[in-house]
Amino acid sequence: MASILHELVTMFIFVTYVFMVTTEYSLGVAALKVQCIDSEQKALQNFKEGFHGHLDRFSSWVPEEDCCKWRGVRCENETGHVITLDLHSSDSSEAMQGQLRESLLDLPYMSYLDLSLNDFLQIQIPEFIGSLSNLKYVNLTNANFKGIIPDQLGNLSHLVSLDLSGNGYSLRVNNLNWLYHLSPLKFLDLSGVDLSNSVNWLDAINMLSSLIELNLFACKLHNLPQSLPRVNFTSLKILDLSFNSLNGTIPDWLFEIDQSLVFLYLRRNEFHGSIPEAFGNMTSLIVLDLSENNLEGPIPTTLGMISQKNQSKEFSSLRELYLYHNQLNGSLQKILPKLSRIHVLDVSWNSLEGVVTDAELLDFSNLQVLDFSGNNLTLNVSSSWAPSFQLERIGLNSCKLGPQFPQWLRTQKHFSSIDISMNGISDAVPDWFWNLSSKIRHVNLSSNVLTGTVPDLSSKIKLSTIDLSLNKLSGPLPLLSSSISKVFLAGNSFSGPIFRLCEMLKVNNSVRYLDVSNNTLSGQIPDCWTHGKNLVILNLASNNLTGKIPESIGHLLQLNSLRFDHNGLTGKIPSSLKKCTSLIVLDLGQNRLSGEIPEWIGENLLKLMILGLSSNAFKGHIPVQVCLLESLKILDLSSNYLSGEIPRCVDNFKAMAERETVRSYIYDPYTAYIEDVILTAKGRQFHFRKVLQYVKLLDLSSNGLTGEIPQGITSLIGLISLNLSRNNLMGAIPPNIGAMGYMESLDLSRNQLSCSIPTNMTDLLFLSCLDLSHNRLSGSIPSGKQFDTFDAVTYQGNHNLCGPPLAYNCSEDKSYEDPNCIDKDVGRELEAETGHGLHIPPFYMSMVLGFIVGFWGFWGPLLLKTSWRHAYFRCLGNLIDQIYVRVIVAVTRLQRKFQRQAA
Repeated sequence: MASILHELVTMFIFVTYVFMVTTEYSLGVAALKVQCIDSEQKALQNFKEGFHGHLDRFSSWVPEEDCCKWRGVRCENETGHVITLDLHSSDSSEAMQGQLRESLLDLPYMSYLDLSLNDFLQIQIPEFIGSLSNLKYVNLTNANFKGIIPDQLGNLSHLVSLDLSGNGYSLRVNNLNWLYHLSPLKFLDLSGVDLSNSVNWLDAINMLSSLIELNLFACKLHNLPQSLPRVNFTSLKILDLSFNSLNGTIPDWLFEIDQSLVFLYLRRNEFHGSIPEAFGNMTSLIVLDLSENNLEGPIPTTLGMISQKNQSKEFSSLRELYLYHNQLNGSLQKILPKLSRIHVLDVSWNSLEGVVTDAELLDFSNLQVLDFSGNNLTLNVSSSWAPSFQLERIGLNSCKLGPQFPQWLRTQKHFSSIDISMNGISDAVPDWFWNLSSKIRHVNLSSNVLTGTVPDLSSKIKLSTIDLSLNKLSGPLPLLSSSISKVFLAGNSFSGPIFRLCEMLKVNNSVRYLDVSNNTLSGQIPDCWTHGKNLVILNLASNNLTGKIPESIGHLLQLNSLRFDHNGLTGKIPSSLKKCTSLIVLDLGQNRLSGEIPEWIGENLLKLMILGLSSNAFKGHIPVQVCLLESLKILDLSSNYLSGEIPRCVDNFKAMAERETVRSYIYDPYTAYIEDVILTAKGRQFHFRKVLQYVKLLDLSSNGLTGEIPQGITSLIGLISLNLSRNNLMGAIPPNIGAMGYMESLDLSRNQLSCSIPTNMTDLLFLSCLDLSHNRLSGSIPSGKQFDTFDAVTYQGNHNLCGPPLAYNCSEDKSYEDPNCIDKDVGRELEAETGHGLHIPPFYMSMVLGFIVGFWGFWGPLLLKTSWRHAYFRCLGNLIDQIYVRVIVAVTRLQRKFQRQAA
């Protein structure tokens, strides 16, 4: 609605001067009295040579023809000078690529230039355009320019309309001082241009006294002055400052143009404070958009007083009011009766409260959009109420409508979107609801207690989104058209096979989101996914599905999330899944899958953030390739038959080593779809949804893993849950474990861990669940901080532990310390302090030092002094000769003695 009104007003504003500028555009060629100027025809031919691709627009540009007859070229009737060059494309698929040649300077009488929706390959807007002094209309929107907008544009003193928007946020300015010279300017659109360096941008704009429309959408503006010495642009009718970072309160100078402003867009900024009552003085205002800010307080009643007078009769001019996603509070009882002529009323996602009755909506015959979603409102209407309006969009999420299904909806025949989720409706969906509107595109009935079956909806070819999740609907899955995009049927009682899903997956289908989890569907997963190239979400979790995962799943190349967990699937993980390299979430847990964990998961699925393979029958080692998954935040391999050691490379899980994250796994702007998983933490199962993006978990419990806990695991300081229980792990608890400061749950129970509990574990201030039971730990239990809250069950089964909360006092009795761990404990303390695990007793240290001193004390001088070295070896040689002679003489004497004794 806003866009239509906007276009109508804009057309009305500019029809006069655009008509004057482009008069010849509407004249036939026969009306031309003279031919094109030769020099200008040559300039156009030279200009043409700068383009390539999609040149059909130049098909009429043949040298033999008069250039005034060329497509996109118009000449002045009397002189033959080119005054219009319009080579805009209809869309990006028809865009020409090229450059702007200076031959345009040979068109000195040109007043109209439109090159929009072409591709100028990110060149800078050339400075020479500022020399085309007769230009009145310049449109370079969506033309892929880049760099600084030249100040030379300020030389175009006759300019009436300038549009540089839509260039991919690649254009920027140093300042807007060049605007001071463009006093005739009526239309200015710099949307998407980086104006962050232009400190005094408003002062420059304020000099444009003729300005009628100003669009500065998404310009990275931060500063908006609260007042101006004098407001000059009092003719302004359209002002768009949306999608910036403007803060503070809504400025006072806005209300000095209260008699002319028709459209005001301040959406998605950082305005705070209350909505000024001065808006009531804006007698021409038709559309007001203050949505997605931080505004608070009640909605002022003066908004309902925005009015005009026509033949002495006063009537409300405000047609569209957007206040959604703020912090507004209070009731609507005072304001609603004053807005009876409004067409669009969107106050969703605030903190409004109270009761709205059918009497308060009695005179809203023009209402087309009603959105009360996300407030604490009750819509209390009689069962026979027949509204005077026909709504196009119905938004009543979280409003209290129930317990009966609202009968007044039966009167609404033309809506395209309806959201009555979370309304406390405990009733069957009536048959008439499914036959209401042929325009229906979005349906959201989720989070109620709706019953009944869903009919065949395959004929609803305009239906794009259907969300029936979290109800009590039953029967088979409904048949849906292949034109549907988002299907959410989770959390109901749908039963039977799921082959009906294949009806949607025909060639050229539109299905992107498909969630039928948490139902009682049965049978095998059909092998019909070849045409699912658009699928982003596929969730069949928590059903009764059996059989193997079909190979055609590998055709889902755009898939971000694949959920088959909590079923009865068998067989191996199909190798075709390695082609799904866009996967962020892969959860196949709680099935009966077998074989080894494929190495290609770590080699191919490098975007994975969640990998769940728990409670299956996987065997073999954990492949070291899994360490390649640097984005992994949740790894659950628990309850399998895995063996071998935990890979030493676990410190490569970079995302687990980050303390904080704000990134969602999967998010959709319409449905706000957020991935949810069932995880075991703190000894219980939790359903993580809205907080999933903050969860970092590593669970390798209930396997047959051996060896020691890798030291690198303590570098994963972002983990909130670590479970290595029920394995055959040996050795000591890593001494640096106290560095894992975000840890809330730690379970190392039922292993063969030995030595003492590291004292720095008391630094785990968020630790609320700890289980070290049934190991071979020894020594005293650390005390203080969180450790004083754990009971004896935490440590049971460790016969050599002592101290509170156990009954064994170890203050004097040292028998509780494992003698094999004494030196290890010293080394571990050194490691915790220095980051190294080396421990050398003093005796061995003295031996090493003595050897070093003796060795270098003797050999050092010999290496440095050549004469000494030669003398030493001569002496050594003589000594060896003497020893040799004496040995020979001694041996000879012994031989003679033995011979005499034998005789």
